[in-house]
Amino acid sequence: MDEQEYITHPTTQLPPQLSTFAPEVDWVYDFIFWISVVFFVGIIAATLYFMWAYRRRPGVKSEPTGHHNALELFWTFAPLILLVLMFHWGFQAYMVQANAPDDAYNVRVRARQWAWEFEHPNGITEDNELHVPAGQPVRLIMSSSDVLHSFYVPDYRIKRDAVPGMFTSLWFEAIERTDVTPEGDLSRPDARRVWYRNQVFCTEYCGAGGSWGDNAGHATMYAQILVQRPEDFQEFITNPPPPMCGDHPCTPPEWGEQLFSQKGCTACHAREEGAPQLAGPNLHGLFGRQERLQDGSTVSVDEAYVRHSILEPRAQVVEGFNPVMPNIRFSEQQLDALVTYLQTL
Repeated sequence: MDEQEYITHPTTQLPPQLSTFAPEVDWVYDFIFWISVVFFVGIIAATLYFMWAYRRRPGVKSEPTGHHNALELFWTFAPLILLVLMFHWGFQAYMVQANAPDDAYNVRVRARQWAWEFEHPNGITEDNELHVPAGQPVRLIMSSSDVLHSFYVPDYRIKRDAVPGMFTSLWFEAIERTDVTPEGDLSRPDARRVWYRNQVFCTEYCGAGGSWGDNAGHATMYAQILVQRPEDFQEFITNPPPPMCGDHPCTPPEWGEQLFSQKGCTACHAREEGAPQLAGPNLHGLFGRQERLQDGSTVSVDEAYVRHSILEPRAQVVEGFNPVMPNIRFSEQQLDALVTYLQTL
């Protein structure tokens, strides 16, 4: 199928077709939808006609109704044939999605309240963003560190649950779009160049805000898939660019603030003096503070305590708070930047 057909699919109900098997999914959807429309209109029209044609009339005695074997056989087997076709085509589309090609690029996906973490085969991790190459199958191997989540990309027609205690997987192949031209000098690879983006949603209710604050909850669990040209993606994997803050490389405190948001820390920790209490301690003026722990001991907050609390969040929990902080993966550079940022609060 010509790639342009993925974009110009004549439907007003579905988003653009930006994966290779989106057209097949849409074809099954359209078939079921229009069959349903035809039957709905036909049944309603027949019902209205029979209500009018066989309405009760004064002085007219109705005749008893009898069986019509041919009609009964028709409305039994005609829907049965349609249902078998729906199952057959739907199962074919499902099997295509269920079996990733052998040469698929594998990415580990870890879901948690309320963020997505992606790990590439070479160890590069991304938070709430996933760089992928266009025109190459990508397999996502998913798990959850807390509750049930669901990975959903409308543009790709993919959805799969991330379940605690087990692994699930799905795959997709982002198309090489003909209606969007990558920007910049295309004669050389650029790790920062993004061809187009696709939104990721969590479609399994995984907790609300409340004591967690306005920046938490199922409704905020977004991510983006950043599709690149294969050569740009290879450059991204081989030579990952430093984190950017606007139009300049991040300083350590800026990167730390960025990580604080990306890792979901804003869900539990306020940073402003006098802010409403959330699920975790307020981090304003954190360093140098004396904190009483759940075991009754007291600790002076310094860099060693902060690092230990990030890496082992249930080891030294502050009194009055529940040990709800998950284990979050940080590289040494990320941890340095986050600690540097917390020192500025």
